[in-house]
Amino acid sequence: MKTKDFKDKLFLITYGVILFVLLMNYQWIGNVLRFLGTILLPFIIGFIIAYILNVLIKMLERRVLKKLKKGKRVVSILTSLILIIGFIIILLFILIPQVKNAGLIFVENIPEYQEMIFKFGKEIGLSTEQLEYLDLENSRLGDELTSLIARNSEAIIDFSMGVANSLISAVTTFFVGLVFAIYILLDKENLKKQLKRLLKKVCSKNVYDRIIDIASLSNTTFTNFLKVQVLEACILGVLCFIGMLIFRLPYAATISVLVGFTALIPIFGAFIGCIIGAFLIFMISPIKALGFIVFFLILQQIEGNFIYPRVVGGKIGLPSIWVLVAVMLGGSIGGVFGMLLGVPVVSIIYSLIKIYVGDQSKKAVAVSKE
Repeated sequence: MKTKDFKDKLFLITYGVILFVLLMNYQWIGNVLRFLGTILLPFIIGFIIAYILNVLIKMLERRVLKKLKKGKRVVSILTSLILIIGFIIILLFILIPQVKNAGLIFVENIPEYQEMIFKFGKEIGLSTEQLEYLDLENSRLGDELTSLIARNSEAIIDFSMGVANSLISAVTTFFVGLVFAIYILLDKENLKKQLKRLLKKVCSKNVYDRIIDIASLSNTTFTNFLKVQVLEACILGVLCFIGMLIFRLPYAATISVLVGFTALIPIFGAFIGCIIGAFLIFMISPIKALGFIVFFLILQQIEGNFIYPRVVGGKIGLPSIWVLVAVMLGGSIGGVFGMLLGVPVVSIIYSLIKIYVGDQSKKAVAVSKE
């Protein structure tokens, strides 16, 4: 038996044994992967934060701080963090008072809502005893709610403690990731050089060149995606604001900013802003809340089928149909996070396939000429 054939068969047997062992111990492997994911999560989050901030940092360094010679990187990082954190704080300062005002208006309108509920209950044939359960001011409703809380006090406390622990863990993970992101951004040039040196040592020249090309393509695609995603969110927010002014819906500015902010999640993110906005309007007028939902659904159809695929797909070189497919697949695989990554990942795959097909076509032409 030839040495090469023996090695090939040995490789196949070894591969089969390893695959069999992995399949037989998939639960243990899943636990190990989850454990590693928990450990690496702050660093993954840090890398994502660094990548997103880097887009803004590069714009600041090239356009705003280009004349600054010393401390440009530190100033750009601090400016980026201040801009993003400041925007979130402003959004909360706008949103929280509006929620408070909407709640006060809702309490004031309880008698009116009560009358509407009773009227509707009588129309559908509810008995007097059943209508009493719909009385928002009925003491029985409060007594039953108090009794329910008392019976499940231990479960409620356990649930509250679990939520508090999860919240503390999430905040801690985020801040560790943020610190890691700042370290990456401060020394990103050296890290890039070190990574290239490592690749040159462990890879052949062809493999190294291919990895660098794919990394460059990925970087360009993700950067363009972030830019156009922000642009698309601004377009949706402006259209929402104009429409709400035309239809004289309340909280036009607050809800439009919220819709634009949540629209950073492709296609479906704006629905989060719609739900919160409809809730705010519902506190004032249920009819207007229904009107806002109808208006938003129409706007979302226009945005999702015409604006988004053309704005995003045109910038990152992905046809409109594949943008929708990417969002759907990403959402089904990874939820909200999958939606965020679906479009750029599919765009990279699409570009690589185009390059491969183009290379194969050139080879075929060259062979036919020979």
